[in-house]
Amino acid sequence: MNDYIAITPARDEERMLPRLIASMTAQTVKPKRWIVINDGSADRTAEIIEAAAHGAPWIEPHHLASDEPRAAGGESVVARFLRRGKWLDCDAILRLDADLSFDARFAELLLAEFQRNPKLGIASATLLEPRADGWREVVAPSFHTRGAVKMYSRACFEAIGAIRPELGWDTLDEVGAMMHGFETRNFRHIRAYHHRPQGAAGGLWKSRRAAGEAAYNVGYSPVFVAARAVKLFFGWPPGITAGALLAGYIEGYLRRKPRPATPEMVAFVRRHQMRRLTGRESLWR
Repeated sequence: MNDYIAITPARDEERMLPRLIASMTAQTVKPKRWIVINDGSADRTAEIIEAAAHGAPWIEPHHLASDEPRAAGGESVVARFLRRGKWLDCDAILRLDADLSFDARFAELLLAEFQRNPKLGIASATLLEPRADGWREVVAPSFHTRGAVKMYSRACFEAIGAIRPELGWDTLDEVGAMMHGFETRNFRHIRAYHHRPQGAAGGLWKSRRAAGEAAYNVGYSPVFVAARAVKLFFGWPPGITAGALLAGYIEGYLRRKPRPATPEMVAFVRRHQMRRLTGRESLWR
C-alpha cells in the first residue's frame, strides 16, 4: 500500500501554506497527485500554489473565484474535488489542512499502519499546537481522527461514501467507518504541527458553538453533551465554553434542523456514548 492522493483546501493561507508545501515535497513517499485548491483567496495563495506546481508535476492546482458560494469550512470544496474518478487508482486518500507541517516520513508512517492492520479505515496523526510554553499535544480519544489530517483506505472511503460537507463531518466519517467494520485511530508516534490552534480563526465562542452544532448534526446523546459541558464548565474561561457548546447543540432542536446523520448512525453513536459513560466496552473509547 504505497499509492495515495492528497487534497488540501486553502483560503488566504500565504503565511501557512509554504510550510505544508515544504513538508509534502520532502516526503519519502510522495502522492500520485496532490490536489491543492485555492478557495477564492485574496492574498498570494494562488501564486504560491502555482509556483509549487511548476516544480512538482504531481501537484494539481485549482482556483475558485472569490465570489463563488462557499459553505462554512473547507469540506464542501474537498467534496467537490474528490469525486470517485480522482481516487479509484490509489490505495489511500490523505486530507490535509493548509496550516500543517510534518517530517519527511509522515506519509510513509501512516501508510505503514494500514499495511500493519487491514481493518484500519481512517488514520490520523497526533496534532501539536503552539502554546506560550511551546508545542503541546492535543489530547483526543484513541478512535478520533482529527479533521486537520486524515488518511483513508480506498475501501473505507468507498464504503462511507466520501466526505460530507457539514459541520461534524470528521465524526460522521468515523461513525460510517465503524458501522462498516473498519477501525479508526490516531497514532501518537506520528506527529503533525498545527500552526493555527483549533478555533483560533473564529474565536473561542464561535469554535465551541460550532462544536455544539456538529454534535447535533452527528446525533450526540443529550446526556453525553451535558457531561461534556459539565467538564468544560470548570475549564478556562469558566462557563463560556460550556455555554457555547450547549447553545450550538440546543439550537438544532429549536430550529428542528434536519440531521445529516442517518437514524442508524444516531442510534450507533448514542449506544456507544452511553456505554463509554457507564464504563462498558465501547468503540467510542
